[in-house]
Amino acid sequence: MFTPTVYASGVDVTSNKVQLSEKKLHHIKNVLRIRENSGINISNGKGHIMYGNLKDRFVVINTTKVFQKPNNIRIFIPFLREKNRFRYLIEKLVELNVSEIHIGETHNTQSTNIKNQKIESWIVSAIEQSGSPFYPNIIYPKHLDFEIFNTCFDITGQKINNNTKNINNFAIGPEGGWSKEELSNFKIKFRLTEFNLRSETAAITALSLTM
Repeated sequence: MFTPTVYASGVDVTSNKVQLSEKKLHHIKNVLRIRENSGINISNGKGHIMYGNLKDRFVVINTTKVFQKPNNIRIFIPFLREKNRFRYLIEKLVELNVSEIHIGETHNTQSTNIKNQKIESWIVSAIEQSGSPFYPNIIYPKHLDFEIFNTCFDITGQKINNNTKNINNFAIGPEGGWSKEELSNFKIKFRLTEFNLRSETAAITALSLTM
């Protein structure tokens, strides 16, 4: 049975009662049709999940569980022009509990008007849909930092396999591919397949192989 999760970053995890905002309460009661006394989870995005039941405009807490991050993966992704594909990518990274997401421009990044606030609303939506206890650290660098990300995925790289050493920091290229200059700055290059992959496909596949 589906139990909805509410993201509340500033919640007191020692409290036995959490008051819901009018917006969250409306969504729970009028959109999700959750009834009085039904189970509700509260995520603070920092590793805590509080389990309780809906009572009027409150969630009465029964227990709280602390989770440890399953990985320390940092990933660089480019802005994607198509909003639905970009949202899909962000949501999957959140569901897979990526520790840190760098979102920026590369030489071939296509222009987009998607605001940071919109991206962060997608993150909250993914946390609440998946029930994740973690809000990833989000960074919007002006330039790709090759000191942090010395590994990329590109069709010109060596084939990644199960024997490859664990990779914690890696960069995913834009829809137009990496430029020659950018590729020369990476110390390590891996490929996922013999064929070109969309950025969101490459990111999710790379995560699956490195987690």
